[in-house]
Amino acid sequence: MLTNNSSMPSDLSADLGAKLRARRRELGLTLEAVAKKARVTTGFVSQVERNITSPSLLSLTALAEALDAHITEFFDTPPKPDQTSRAEMRKIYASPGGGFEFERLSTTFPGSTLNGVLVHHPPGFEIEEMVHDGEEFYYVLNGALTIVVDGVRTVLGTGDSIHFASMRPHSVLNETGKTVTVLIVNTMELFGEEREGEQHD
Repeated sequence: MLTNNSSMPSDLSADLGAKLRARRRELGLTLEAVAKKARVTTGFVSQVERNITSPSLLSLTALAEALDAHITEFFDTPPKPDQTSRAEMRKIYASPGGGFEFERLSTTFPGSTLNGVLVHHPPGFEIEEMVHDGEEFYYVLNGALTIVVDGVRTVLGTGDSIHFASMRPHSVLNETGKTVTVLIVNTMELFGEEREGEQHD
């Protein structure tokens, strides 16, 4: 379950790892098989299941798809906002696993493909190297964030941005001692409305 404050229920992280592990075992899949399907490392899957690592929204989406499920089956996603997002009305949610906080910016409608979130990366938070369909755009609002694309490290400072195809291997790391706030826009479905709509067609 998501919270709209900076503290996370102590049992959420355990619930997430347990749910992922239970689903994997229900399907009779090994860690290696899930990692291959999600295009992440076996070690990463193991750490998420043991609640050592908090997955990003993208990596959790990839893991859910590898488990023939949807991200909404593992945690309560934030409600779909209106087409206009007001700063004073927006809630800050703790991520699944409690590793970072985010604000949902974008809505969905028939034919929409973009997903926008404000993400607050705490010091030391790292997103595992990933490869997936689509594209993504990062714009740093404050602080400095390290982006690695095809093995090339780029440090983005306040006001810097990067845009790349998500099929290129990429990872993200906050190597500073402060929380970094970044606007992320991507084309990977994160919150379930598109899938739910397809199921009713």
